[in-house]
Amino acid sequence: MAKFRADHYLLAEFEDIDIDRDSNAVLEALKKIPELKDLARVTKKVENKSWVEILGRIDVPAGSKAFWAMIKKEANEREPYNLFIRFDMNAEGDTIDDARATVKQWIEGEIIPKIKEHVQIKTVRVLKPEEVFMPKLD
Repeated sequence: MAKFRADHYLLAEFEDIDIDRDSNAVLEALKKIPELKDLARVTKKVENKSWVEILGRIDVPAGSKAFWAMIKKEANEREPYNLFIRFDMNAEGDTIDDARATVKQWIEGEIIPKIKEHVQIKTVRVLKPEEVFMPKLD
């Protein structure tokens, strides 16, 4: 089987959000995923906006890549989520669609249930890069 770049994004909106509580809960949930390594929580603040990032790496046989998550208080039309996770990873498959399907199944079967054990989620979506909202830059 061939190896393909099969990045995906998880976007979730929480029922009720407390940045400190929920970022710690998400971190604890993610630590239960054996493929996620070297996870660290970092608090950020710029221009009176604050958020928490969780950094690490994804260690899979198809190749280790970066892992990045952001938890923020405000969900709005442009950024309709409290949790944004980028799964920057490779996967094996006969085609890129097969590889992407494998990654999506892994996220839906392993990641989402662990997060739902720790945080009340209102909505959750798993998207390919081309499905994520990209504002037009004029």
